[in-house]
Amino acid sequence: MAVTKAIGEKISGIEGQLKKRVRSLEKDLSSLVKKLEKKENEVKKLKDKMTSKFVKNVKKSAKKAKKKVAKRLTNIF
Repeated sequence: MAVTKAIGEKISGIEGQLKKRVRSLEKDLSSLVKKLEKKENEVKKLKDKMTSKFVKNVKKSAKKAKKKVAKRLTNIF
């Protein structure tokens, strides 16, 4: 009886440790998920920002080119 009781106590102690470790890992995982989501949002914002800058630069270049062409055409005629 004493042996089975000792074994049961050791098993329950190990179960307690495992529960603590699992909880700790779950907390770590949830914090990592939050950090990942935050970084994904930052990347999305930067991507949108870069895309809008690229579009603006293309529009600006097109406008300048159009002006140059119009100026040359007026000089020819």
